[in-house]
Order: sequence, then structure tokens, then C-alpha cells
Amino acid sequence: MIEKNKPKPLSKIFPKILVGLIFAIIILVVALPSEVFSTATSAIASRPSTRMEIQPNYNDKFELSAGVENNNIKVDPKAIESRTLLAEDTEMYPPDIKRIIERGYMKVAMKSIDSPPFFQVDSLEYPCKGDPNKFVHYDDKIFCGLDVSLSKGIADELGVEVHFIRSANTFNETVDLVFENKADIAISKISRTLSRAKKVSFSQPYLTMKQSLLLNRVQFAKQLSGRRPEIAIRELTGNIGVIEGSSYVGNTIQKFPKTVVREQPSWPDVLEAARNGEIVAAYRDELEVKRAILQDPSEAINFQTVVLTDTNDFVAMVLPWQSLHLREYVDDYLSANNIDFTADSLLDQFRDLLLDT
Repeated sequence: MIEKNKPKPLSKIFPKILVGLIFAIIILVVALPSEVFSTATSAIASRPSTRMEIQPNYNDKFELSAGVENNNIKVDPKAIESRTLLAEDTEMYPPDIKRIIERGYMKVAMKSIDSPPFFQVDSLEYPCKGDPNKFVHYDDKIFCGLDVSLSKGIADELGVEVHFIRSANTFNETVDLVFENKADIAISKISRTLSRAKKVSFSQPYLTMKQSLLLNRVQFAKQLSGRRPEIAIRELTGNIGVIEGSSYVGNTIQKFPKTVVREQPSWPDVLEAARNGEIVAAYRDELEVKRAILQDPSEAINFQTVVLTDTNDFVAMVLPWQSLHLREYVDDYLSANNIDFTADSLLDQFRDLLLDT
């Protein structure tokens, strides 16, 4: 008799099926490429991290206000504008600018004799007037005046101090200090002339004036001889007084070829010679000529003022001919600050100082 096999209970078959299913899943996992499982974490891995690198040449105290919102950095613009340089990187700067910044001060040539309102040393007799923030403290002295304030303004922009060199007794000697590279710049009421331009460079003018004469009335009356004054002036003869080593030495030879140039150590010496009749005229810019009469109106008895309307006296800064970038920098400074004076605007701004000295 044949005995039929009895079916196995389900409880004995299920474990075998489960083991087989797990084995199949393991085989499938091993066979699939890794990219399938990296997808789930790719969004997290690619999320940008908030990172800021502060360059070493910026102030360590500079605080950048930043936050993260929707993976974007929010920066406070005021925080960026307030940053300051800790140590300026001048490695790639032009040599003429680099030299001044690394030295820490700008050497400014200025004539030894004070000439208010352009440059002077504060004293009990002639105290400095105006904005103290525009004064320069150097060599235990206080310097003030238009040229002093210009020196300070340029130096401040460069982040350096001002050191004055006042060994020159004449304007030409002041120019020579720049030519010999003993000064970075000369700011000393110096006129632009072709003879000086042979060896130095000039900035654009910061002051433009007319040339003027103070005629000794008695001496000039002798030369009129019935001629119109303008003709007599054009054909002027005799001695003309000018400041020694100034641009007016050359101007006299050019404008008044029939005269003899008499150089004097200072402008008061020129005025005294004109007052005494030793010279027929004192020759200088219109500011100083007008100032002489404003200071002492009684001088109008001795002098007749003449402004030569067909002339210009351009006062500018003097730079070494090699300092091309510094010259551009100075010109940009003058343009940015709208510095372009005339004799009348100087009289308005510095009237008290002009009349007191």
C-alpha cells in the first residue's frame, strides 16, 4: 500500500521564503551603482557653508555683519564702508607714491621767508588765523596758510605727515630743492614758467592772477611826455624792482625790455625802493599790489596801481619730472576739491590775515 505525502505546514515554509527574500535583496543592493544611494544625501552635501576670509591687510577690528537666510549671505553695507586699512599694501604702487607712503611723511619745500596768507609760522606778532584743523604742527612750530593747508590735505589723503624743508631763500632755490630730489614737492606760491619747466614738472594751477605794477607817480610822470599812460607803460624805461630769484625777473625782461631789473631780497625792500624813487615801478602779482594799498591807503599818494590785463601768473605746485603719478594725484586732488583761486577770492577769504601782516 502506497502512502501519500502529507503537505508541510505553512509555519515551516514561511521562514524559508523570508530567508530567500532577504538574500535576494542583499544581492540587489550589492549590484546597484553607488549613485543611487548618494542622491538622498546630495542636497545636504552640496549646501554652501557660510565662510568669510578676512584679508590680512584689513583692520582686524573690522566687523562684518552677516547672516544666513535661504543659503544667502546678508551683508550690512555700513559695516563694509567703515573698514579701514591696517597696513596699506604698497608693493604694486608707483615708485613716487610708494616712497612717500613707506617713509611716512611728505617732504614739502617752502621758501624760508614767511609769505602770508600762503605760508607762515605762528607767532605773537603774526598769529595764525582760521581753521586749526588746517594747520600743520612740525618741528615744534605751528604752520598755517593756503599752501600749508594744501600740503596737509594732500598728505592726509596719502595717510602721511608733512615735513617742511625751508632752506631755500628764493623761489628759484625752492624749485631747485625739488629738481635735486631733496623734496617730494614744492608748495610755496611758485609761478609756472618755461625756464623752470625745463627741469621740473608743474601741477595744474591752484591760483591764477594778473601781473601788476606799483608805479612811482613822480618817476612815471617824467616818462609820460604827453603820451597816453598805456603807451608809456608799454615803453617803460628806468629801473623796475622785483623779488630776487622770482619769476618776475624773467617777466621784466620779456615785458619791459627797455628797463633794468633791480632784484631785492624781499617785497618790503622792493616797496621801499619804489617809495624812495630808486625804481620807477614795483612789479609783482595783483594780490600783493592790491594788498600794499589796502594795508596803507595813504600809499595811494605815492603809487599808481596798474593791472596788466593781457598777462597771467599761474601759481602751481612743483614736482620732480620723474614723479608722473604723484603729479596726476595732485591734479586729481585739486580738481576733486575745486581748488582754483583768484586774487579777489583770496582777498575775500584771507582779508584779515592779509591786512594784519
